[in-house]
Amino acid sequence: MRKSLFLIAFMLLFTASALAAGPKIGVVNMQKIITKSEPGQNAMTQLQEKFKGAKEKMDKQKQAIQTLREDLQKQSMVLSQEAKEDKEMDFKRKVRDFQDMYKGYQRKFKMEEQKLSEPVLKLIVDVITTYGKKQAYTTITDAQASGLIYADEKVDLTDTIIVEVNRAWRAQKTEKGTK
Repeated sequence: MRKSLFLIAFMLLFTASALAAGPKIGVVNMQKIITKSEPGQNAMTQLQEKFKGAKEKMDKQKQAIQTLREDLQKQSMVLSQEAKEDKEMDFKRKVRDFQDMYKGYQRKFKMEEQKLSEPVLKLIVDVITTYGKKQAYTTITDAQASGLIYADEKVDLTDTIIVEVNRAWRAQKTEKGTK
């Protein structure tokens, strides 16, 4: 009987101390992790390199359209009605072609961005999950996506997670290099 009372008192004390500690909550800024971490920066560099030529081509075409617009405005008073309409039609066609090219560029860019960001996001989520389990967090949430308005700086794990993501990414690269 005495052992039972002692065991019950011990359980109540343990439960009370566990409840007093409360849940362990952390927040991260996923956007900052993606932009500041090595794998995120690597993916962005790859994306920029891949579309560098397309961007230059679009910039040239945009400049050509701007020049054509300026020429049209300058010559509008001296051109005949027919010549003016021809130049306007040419201008509209070039603008439409540019818009079509721009939309195609955006579509390809988004697809490539998604393709490159998928493994980065998976790595980040895996690192956050592992870190949360090791450090006994009840919840770790993305501060921006959750609509979080306020969180004490003590629960912000962003910088710690960036270090962990970089460490995990380097380990993956080393692993792939040895295979």
